[in-house]
Amino acid sequence: MLADYFWAIWQGLKGHNGPLGFYSAVQRCFITFGLLSSPASFVIDAPFGRFVNSSWTVNGSLGWLFMELVSPLSFLYFLSLSPSPSPSSFLVPSPSRTLDTLRALAPARAFLVVLFLIHYSNRSVVSTVRNPSRARMNIAVPLSAALFNLANGCLIGMWIAGGAASASGAVPKNLGLRNDGSAKVLFGAGTVLWLVGFLSNIYHDEALYALKRSKLRSTAARTKTALKDRYAIPTAGLYRFVSHPSYTSEWFEWFGFLLCTLALAPAPFPPSSSSTFSLIGLFSFFRPSRASLASLPNPLVPLKGWYAQPPALFLWQEVAVMLPRARSGHRWYKRTFGQEWEKKGARWVVLPGVY
Repeated sequence: MLADYFWAIWQGLKGHNGPLGFYSAVQRCFITFGLLSSPASFVIDAPFGRFVNSSWTVNGSLGWLFMELVSPLSFLYFLSLSPSPSPSSFLVPSPSRTLDTLRALAPARAFLVVLFLIHYSNRSVVSTVRNPSRARMNIAVPLSAALFNLANGCLIGMWIAGGAASASGAVPKNLGLRNDGSAKVLFGAGTVLWLVGFLSNIYHDEALYALKRSKLRSTAARTKTALKDRYAIPTAGLYRFVSHPSYTSEWFEWFGFLLCTLALAPAPFPPSSSSTFSLIGLFSFFRPSRASLASLPNPLVPLKGWYAQPPALFLWQEVAVMLPRARSGHRWYKRTFGQEWEKKGARWVVLPGVY
């Protein structure tokens, strides 16, 4: 039974079951990655930054740029996949289709595309340029992060493109939002939350960059090897309350993004109890029929429920992996700075008054 399951997933990844089978296979692999990596993160510190060792390392800035660029490139590639039903050709890219796909998207979905690309433009290119120095990282870090970003970009790209048109081929009315009073409120609230998280992320990243520049200007700091001489305690903004406000800010960003997706139409999150579940709304670009769904093996039927869809999966995985990393970083600050941290450092890790 287990062998049959893995064989079906492998066939799906190879494209033998068309775009729906491929999407479902990646969806399950992505969930499995999260279930394995989160517990491991509580035991093993990711080998980069202050936790890196000297073996098998690569340039930190180049490694960061590589692994973060994978997400927007994967997103755009899978957003514009050819919807050919041929198992052997649907993964063949069609560059001219990217603009066609974006033009076909309802305004609300096109807006989410913009938010996704803005985030990763800052995270990949802008942060690489603005960061005055980034410690070397073990080669496993950019490779594993690139794999994660490849899957995440794939899922969210295919998922957003799936609502490009209604079943009749017409662009949904009401900007592509649900036809009820709460949809616009939900979408607006999600947008505001995303923007607040994004700006907060930039602000606190810049606060760290300023500390790095100050240390680099100090000849004494450059010549000393003690961690306390090379690092400093940040106190700007939310650093007065939590030791990792950039993590908190990013979670707020993607929670806002998730709220926006809850307002979309066709509803991308079918209820898990629905007996008439159809992927027409989710993959209308590919126009799957009930027969095409019935032809999929059970392991390749897309998972139902809002909590199993890509925007939600991404948020769960971010929290699950970044929380133990923040916990380790908080302990590192305490261990490195001692009494100075008790006087100047943040009391909480990521959420004031909670943790």
